[in-house]
Amino acid sequence: MGQDVRDSATPSRERETAARRRARTLAERYRRFDEVDAAGTSPLYERVAVALSESGEALRAIEAVPARKRHPTLILAALHDLALAGRAPVLAAAYAAADGDAAAAAAIDTLRRMTDSVVAIAVRRQPRGNETGRCAVLYPAIAEAARRVGANAVGLIDVGCSAGLNLNVDRVGITHR
Repeated sequence: MGQDVRDSATPSRERETAARRRARTLAERYRRFDEVDAAGTSPLYERVAVALSESGEALRAIEAVPARKRHPTLILAALHDLALAGRAPVLAAAYAAADGDAAAAAAIDTLRRMTDSVVAIAVRRQPRGNETGRCAVLYPAIAEAARRVGANAVGLIDVGCSAGLNLNVDRVGITHR
């Protein structure tokens, strides 16, 4: 009755279970990227993110990247860098053709073959949040202001963030009083 009964799991089994849990969480991040971030804006990246989330090989390769750099945007950017540099020509061709299935297969293959390169690129890259989409909420107000001064159309132009600006209004001047 005084016998201590312990879990019979060996340290290697515990490590294996922890690795499966990490892979599941990582897969969930890539599925979420597909469902939320890329949804409706990039069918190609939607397809690639789903494929990465479903590939054990891809997830193992991504786990070689430091945890804080495993975000889908960084891994996809690293893959894109390799394609643009001519180091992943099959991936580059799939991207150029906007072929989601071919891009998905090529992304997995590139991650598998070039894990060290993907890690090196992802480690040095910084995610960027400078996108004009976040300024879209201003469009109705700008369009109304333009309509009031007689313009029937207005365009929004991204001028970059180097000056701290994201948005200029095309052909309409607005003076605030």
